[in-house]
Amino acid sequence: MRIKSAVVPLTTAAGLIAAVAVAPGGVFGATPSHAHLVGWAGGSMVRGLGHTVTSDLTSQSSVDTTNTGVRSRNTLATASVTRLLTVGAISTDASSAAVPRGVQLTTHARTANVNLLGGAITARAVDTVDVAKVVNGKASSTIRTTFVGLKIAGTTLPANIPQNFGVRIPGVAQVTLNGAYSAAKDGTIMTTGVGLYVSLLKARGTNPIGTEIYLNPTYGAIAPTAPVTGANIGGYAYGSSVYASAGRLLDAKSGPTAQISQPMNGTHGMNRYNRTAAVDLAPVATVSAITSTANGVKSAGTASYSTMSTKLAGINLFNGLIRADALTGSASVKELPDGSTRASTSTSLVNLVIAGRSVPADVSPNTVIRVARLGKVTIRSEARSANQALVKVLDIVITTKGYGLPVGAEVQVGVAAAWVITPH
Repeated sequence: MRIKSAVVPLTTAAGLIAAVAVAPGGVFGATPSHAHLVGWAGGSMVRGLGHTVTSDLTSQSSVDTTNTGVRSRNTLATASVTRLLTVGAISTDASSAAVPRGVQLTTHARTANVNLLGGAITARAVDTVDVAKVVNGKASSTIRTTFVGLKIAGTTLPANIPQNFGVRIPGVAQVTLNGAYSAAKDGTIMTTGVGLYVSLLKARGTNPIGTEIYLNPTYGAIAPTAPVTGANIGGYAYGSSVYASAGRLLDAKSGPTAQISQPMNGTHGMNRYNRTAAVDLAPVATVSAITSTANGVKSAGTASYSTMSTKLAGINLFNGLIRADALTGSASVKELPDGSTRASTSTSLVNLVIAGRSVPADVSPNTVIRVARLGKVTIRSEARSANQALVKVLDIVITTKGYGLPVGAEVQVGVAAAWVITPH
């Protein structure tokens, strides 16, 4: 049985590219199970009229696996959508686990310093935990949100907010707090949660009536699974990230932005997106828009492929030291009729300027520039084998103190990886 998301396009955290890179939410320590577990959590999401994406899942964590012991984590310092929301630190995680005689899937999001609709809704923190479980073929779930310092204009809230508690701000918005829904049948379960849901009753700026705001959206699903045949496909892409030298996220402020990964069963040839309206990690990085895309097919024959890409607009790094109108990175691996595989990468640079010097659009892969008072910048960093591909449009290693980063920190922009591993 294949699991599909019931709320938004499903995005997942993938495994690893051996000897090339580790994707967010890797599979180290994973153990095979007899279930397919799919889940994600995000800090915020905004949908316009007709489900037009204004801002997709921020600080997303997700899993799509038949293994237990898989975990994905993500963090972001701030997120904002003009006239709708500003939030502080976001942390999310998603994990699959073995429990006695069964499996469990947990998705979790915590958002701090919440300010919605120009102060009409505020909270010091909102924490949502969504747990789905199947034990001895019986499915169950627990979904709950904890609020700290929650205030809604003109409303007196109960001390303990029940599930799906509705509040109306007259002429402004309809609000649902501690949102939860689950459905279970024959050892299969699907859950959705949201800490706080807002639907506009009147337009705000360019946001029309009916625009929806989701704070701490979560999703989880578990279903029995049959043995998987065909190639193992995977991949991931994200707009930007900041890492300490040992790979640990720096100050829990800057995990992968607009992250998307290839579902284990592919996307059936359809593009799947994660879009983020803006990223502000000043003075390290500001980006006006990011769109990351997954497209893949898992075939029992020899037609499997995985293509991952990310596109950024309005890039400003290190207070203008590095600027670009647009950057795109793409990685793809395709299975050929004879059963072999072929990997490829591509990049696009539009008006890239580093330390006042324009970089040609056709600059060679893995070109290195040393920038005074910053560090080493690798442009079009690429790595490929027959069945794996990785590209980082910009890979910056800090060699001098500055911009709030320690020596050895790494800033990555425009990252995409893909793989297709055929059965032996």
